[in-house]
Amino acid sequence: MVTLTIYHPINPILKQNVEKHKERLNHMQIRLAEQESEVRNQKERLNQIQEQLNEARKVNKQYQEELKGLEESHQNAQTVDGLTDQVKEARTQLVQINDQLEQSRGERQNLTHSRDDLERELKERNRQYQQRNSHMQQLEVKANRLDVDLENRLNHLREEYMLTFEKAKKDFGLTEEIDETREKVKLIKRSIDELGTVNLGSIDEYERIQERYEFLTEQQQDLLEAKDTLHSIIQEMDEEMIRKFSTTFGQIQDQFSIVFKELFGGGHAELKLTNPDDLLETGVDIIAQPPGKKLQNLSLLSGGERALTAIALLFAILRVRPVPFCVLDEVEAALDEANVMRFGKYLKEFSKQTQFIVITHRKGTMEKR
Repeated sequence: MVTLTIYHPINPILKQNVEKHKERLNHMQIRLAEQESEVRNQKERLNQIQEQLNEARKVNKQYQEELKGLEESHQNAQTVDGLTDQVKEARTQLVQINDQLEQSRGERQNLTHSRDDLERELKERNRQYQQRNSHMQQLEVKANRLDVDLENRLNHLREEYMLTFEKAKKDFGLTEEIDETREKVKLIKRSIDELGTVNLGSIDEYERIQERYEFLTEQQQDLLEAKDTLHSIIQEMDEEMIRKFSTTFGQIQDQFSIVFKELFGGGHAELKLTNPDDLLETGVDIIAQPPGKKLQNLSLLSGGERALTAIALLFAILRVRPVPFCVLDEVEAALDEANVMRFGKYLKEFSKQTQFIVITHRKGTMEKR
C-alpha cells in the first residue's frame, strides 16, 4: 500500500510575505509622494526667497547709488538739515535692507540644507523603494511559479489518482517521514521504468481484440456445433455403411461361391474379412480352390486362375448389384482356351440382364458372341 502525501507549506507563507511587502511598499509610496510634495514646496519657497533677495539687492543697489550721490552732493554743497536727514534715513533703510538680506541669506541657506537633506532622504527612499519593489517582483514571480506548480500537482492528482486535494488530504494524511516517502517514490518510479513503455493504444487495442475474440468465439461455437453435427452425421453414415456393407458383403459372398463353381466347373471359393470387428477398416481375402487343387489364397494361384477368379467376383457383384451397361477390356487375356470358352458361355447367358461391350482378341470369346 502506497501512502499519498499532499501538502504545500511554502505557498501560504510566501503569499503572506508578499502581501506584507505590498503594504509596506504602498506606505513607502505614500511617504515618498509626501516628501516629493514637500521638496517641491521648499523649492518654490526657495525660489520666492531668491526673487525677494534679488529684489532687495536691486533696491540696495539703488540705495547705494542714491547714497553715493547724496554723499557727493553733501561734499560739494553746503550742509542742509533736510539732506542730512535723508542720508540718515537712507542709511537706516540700507541697514534694514542689509539685515533683511542677511536674514534672507540665512533662511536661504537653511532651506538649501533642508532641500539637500530632503533630496538625500528622497534618494535613499527611492533606493529602498526600488530594492523592495525588485524583491517584491521576485516574490511575485516565485509565487506565480509555485501557483503553477501547485496547479500542475493538483491536475496530476486529479488525472492520475482521480482525487481532489481535500479528498487526498482527508484519506491520505502525512503518516511517514518526507525522506522515507521520497525514497519509496524513487523505488516505485524505478519499478515503473523497469516495466517498460506504456502502450497508450492498449485500450483501443483491447476493445478491438475483445470484439475480434467475441466474433471468433461465436465462430468457434458455430464450428463446434457444426463439428458435432458432422460427427453425428458421420456416425449415422458409418452405421448405415456398416449395415449396407455387411448385407451386401454377405450377398456377394454367397454369389461369389456360386459363380466360381459355374465358371470353374466345380471347386470352392469364399470371401473372408481380415478384421470382422471393424467393417470400415477391414480388408477382404479371396480364398479359392479350383477343381483338383487345395484351398489357398488368391496370390498363390496361377495367372489364369487368378484372372478367372476375378471375373467370377465381378459377375457375383453384378448379380447382387445389376447394372444396365458394362465394358470389359481384355479381362480374359490370361485364360487358356478351355476357360475362355467357359467365360464366353457365361458372358452370353449373363448378357440377358446387362449389356456388355467386350474388347478382346480371343477367338473363343468372339465366337460365343
